[in-house]
Amino acid sequence: MNSLLLTNIYWVLPEVLLAVLLTFLLGYGVVLSKFDKARGQYIKTTWLSIIVLFFISTILLEQLICIGSSASSEILVSGGFLCCNEFIIGVKFLSVLTTLLILILSLRSTIEDNIVDYEFSHVVILSLLGMLLLVSSGDFLMFYLAIELLSLSFYVLAGVKKHSQHSTEAALKYFLLGALASGLLLFGIGLIYAYTGTTNFSGVSQFIWYTEGSSIGGLFIIIALLFKIAAAPFHSWAPDVYEGSPTIVTAFFAIVPKLATVSVLIILLNGPFVGIFSDLQPVLIFSAVSSLLVGSIAAINQAKLKRLLAYSSISHVGFLLLGILTNSILSLQATFIYLMIYIIMSINTWTFVLSVFKHGNYITQLSGLSRTNPVLAMTFVLVLFSIAGIPPLAGFLSKYLILLELVNNSFYVLALIAVLCSAIAGFYYLRIIRWMFFKHNTTFHLKDIGDVLYPINTRIGISLTQSLFLGATLWLVLTLLLFPNILLTFSSKILVSAFI
Repeated sequence: MNSLLLTNIYWVLPEVLLAVLLTFLLGYGVVLSKFDKARGQYIKTTWLSIIVLFFISTILLEQLICIGSSASSEILVSGGFLCCNEFIIGVKFLSVLTTLLILILSLRSTIEDNIVDYEFSHVVILSLLGMLLLVSSGDFLMFYLAIELLSLSFYVLAGVKKHSQHSTEAALKYFLLGALASGLLLFGIGLIYAYTGTTNFSGVSQFIWYTEGSSIGGLFIIIALLFKIAAAPFHSWAPDVYEGSPTIVTAFFAIVPKLATVSVLIILLNGPFVGIFSDLQPVLIFSAVSSLLVGSIAAINQAKLKRLLAYSSISHVGFLLLGILTNSILSLQATFIYLMIYIIMSINTWTFVLSVFKHGNYITQLSGLSRTNPVLAMTFVLVLFSIAGIPPLAGFLSKYLILLELVNNSFYVLALIAVLCSAIAGFYYLRIIRWMFFKHNTTFHLKDIGDVLYPINTRIGISLTQSLFLGATLWLVLTLLLFPNILLTFSSKILVSAFI
């Protein structure tokens, strides 16, 4: 019995350590924070969180090695409420790693955004705990509790800039629309339980084959998840929340949650919903095409970079859904590779935004950046080309693998739509490049806010950390197409054992 208990604790050790860290941080905030200034509190709690996350990432790597050498491909914990396999542990490792990078970036950016409350790192850790529990869920009860923990943390993060009207507005919009999605999710889980008599994933997968009404419940759950990843037509919250939230929070929203939510979508479609996948496939096709069209066309006239990047992320979600809807092991591998490359490109992009924009985020402020800081301008150009899918950059590899699987599975029309939308999206990336290299205005009068903004000048305060992030991610963007074995090996290792 004691051996079994220790085994169970080992597989949920990352979640346990995060819970202990949160308890300590809350205790520090209540008892000891009055002796420190707000900025000192934030630095101490953030560095402690970074150290713990680094330790957790090493534990997850060890778990990945251990479960790969074990006889069982899946381990159930707490009576099936939580489960572990190589895919789940791999997703948890990437989630912890990207959150760690976001916290490192936040050490400087929170000063510029006037976020000095030590609660910021607490809420980020709380949302990470929700993500780990979400991808580990083996029961719809745990699934719902985890996604609500994640959502509530995001509502707080969106409004963390307490004295900003835009931040408060973003949090309110996110909360109202998120409450609607949570209602649909709970209603879908209720229908699943009514038709199958169980909420356990393995139990649902056995009964769902024989119950037509459960397809409706699965549909509501999928729609709620599509809302969480800002897939069209459930995307309306994303541009406003991206623009209104502090930039470091927007970077967190754009990178980490998509990894966890898309992974959960893969788990559901290959687990409890595998029997009704044919019923859900038209919904995925409609959402994928809508996301591609909205993300490509709606961004053309955007004047603010954060809103433009919001629509760009919607377009990327469309590509991810295209990879999921064929539901073969090769298409799932292509989807996961797309996710990893998307994370790399997003880290570079948002590091650039955090480095350059101190006031405002209008694209016109990039005027003449190629003259004042040519290295930074060229770095952003290469990453934009990669996002657009231009060879020989990493973004081309991710889109090529998705399109190849669409063609192999006879989705020729969808592949053609994806190519056309990528070409359209390339236009607004070129518009950003045009402002950096071919426009040299000195001031811009913005009538809508009655203010005058100046373009970026040579005195950009890029820290050593930001420089390292930009350089490392640019190197990966330039070399992954030439040496893709690391992505192919990692993705095949965690996918084959979990879904075959």
